[in-house]
Amino acid sequence: MSPSNPFPIAGGTPEPRLSGAPVHEADRDAPAIERVESMVAPANVFLFMKGSPSQPQCGFSANAVAILESFDIPYGTFDVLSDEAIREAAKTYAGWPTFPQLWVKGELVGGNDIMMDMMQTGELEPLIKGAVG
Repeated sequence: MSPSNPFPIAGGTPEPRLSGAPVHEADRDAPAIERVESMVAPANVFLFMKGSPSQPQCGFSANAVAILESFDIPYGTFDVLSDEAIREAAKTYAGWPTFPQLWVKGELVGGNDIMMDMMQTGELEPLIKGAVG
């Protein structure tokens, strides 16, 4: 696997394994910022994204999922297109205006560009695997 192309496909399209799982909220009546915190804080690896791992709704979210899937680790997700209040609260909570947003152990890592940069420098894999290992 080359650092410039971490997703080689040999012999056709692989079956997706999709280790990401949508989070089901316990208290949808809580304030949105509390709902965001309740998703991010307990998760080892969490992705606010547009769509779901099986059906990303933008290229950046699809790329973020592909990166996480390359590590073969479990991670939680939330589709920000499904809830306007969560979408706005996640931006405020993170101080980050766009999606996807990758969180590791309750700390914002960043969006797609940062994930790609960290993937290319070799920083992302140990961060992610260290969080779940």
